[in-house]
Amino acid sequence: MKNRPTAHTLADSRCPLKQPTSLLKRQSHNIIDLLRTSPPAHPFAERVKELRLSSSLENKILEAETPRQPTAVRLTANDEKELAGEALMLRHTFTCLVFDNRFFRQAALTVIQNIYLFRQRRIFFGTTSDKLGEEERRQALLLFTGPTSAPSVPLAKTFQHFILARVWDRIITQANEAFLDSRPFNELHEAVERLNTLRNIYMLLSLGMVQKMTGRISAVYQHSISADDARQIGNFGIARAAYRYHPSLGIRFSTYAAHWVLKEIQRQALEGRLIRISSNLVEKVSRQARNPGPEQATDAYEELCRATVQTASTETERDNWQSAEAPCFEEQLEDSETRDLLASAIEKLLSTKSADVIKRRYGLFPYRGQEQSVVEIAAAYGVTRGSIYQLEQTALRRLKTFLSPSFLL
Repeated sequence: MKNRPTAHTLADSRCPLKQPTSLLKRQSHNIIDLLRTSPPAHPFAERVKELRLSSSLENKILEAETPRQPTAVRLTANDEKELAGEALMLRHTFTCLVFDNRFFRQAALTVIQNIYLFRQRRIFFGTTSDKLGEEERRQALLLFTGPTSAPSVPLAKTFQHFILARVWDRIITQANEAFLDSRPFNELHEAVERLNTLRNIYMLLSLGMVQKMTGRISAVYQHSISADDARQIGNFGIARAAYRYHPSLGIRFSTYAAHWVLKEIQRQALEGRLIRISSNLVEKVSRQARNPGPEQATDAYEELCRATVQTASTETERDNWQSAEAPCFEEQLEDSETRDLLASAIEKLLSTKSADVIKRRYGLFPYRGQEQSVVEIAAAYGVTRGSIYQLEQTALRRLKTFLSPSFLL
């Protein structure tokens, strides 16, 4: 079959968003939001032309895709309205196709029945009040249990992306091979592919914004993620914003996307720490710190302390359990090969002094198990700490550049 979504790819080779294979196979809520499709059959430029955007916007996209483009291309307010309008119409097409097919309807009903509606989480695009809650769920259930001969779905009943993504994920995981070859599925898959093309356009035209934002991330997060990682993570935030944005929100896309970029960086940085704390709890503490209230601040900090203690206890128990297990032969062999590769790279790439600094700093042979601080190394060489730190950072950058391709193979 052509265009079957078994590869679970998120973007083509030209898209700035890159996904590890192991991450694509995970069935988690964090990855469901990014619509999974098969590898596109046509190049990015052809898929852009199939959208039939205005000539000025289409030329801007194709110019931005050219590697030799000297200046950054930015989205104007009219560009944002055009892209958002196209995305809304594709989401409406998706909703109508779900409404017209019995199997798709069942997937939608399952998602709607099991979803927990938070205060600001809505089902339909046209919902204007955050207080509908169960009433909106009832309307959705009535719509998709009614006769298929009913009139088409109105634009106001278009799925929000949160619902659309989960309906799509359930369809591709529950469908059998025969249904994946059917015409209804191919039509639905084409709508999702076009949504992903619009997502890629937003990401392509927002590269400058992501680079600018991630260049000044908080020092709190710099301990967990590097600048390169922050830019890559920021692209995920742009992708999530691209699916959801519409001018009816009352703000520009750059303002809306900035929230998602920072939220994604915060989430990834907190998950990379030894003691993990939810981003929601960090935001709660930050809000109460900006608007101090004695009782509220005390409650927030007490909750933060409880979460830290519980997480630390869990991590300690897990580490003790893992340390009780003897490492398998494959892990020992892999560690040995990694050490040999690292030792070879140090001797090959670095000067004698830089190599000795790295060996002392990380307890490598002949200083195995005797890691030295920057202060101790500076005293041994009779130089300032700044010079040793600069040598270390330069050496690590060279090693990272050399070793990265080897570890990715």
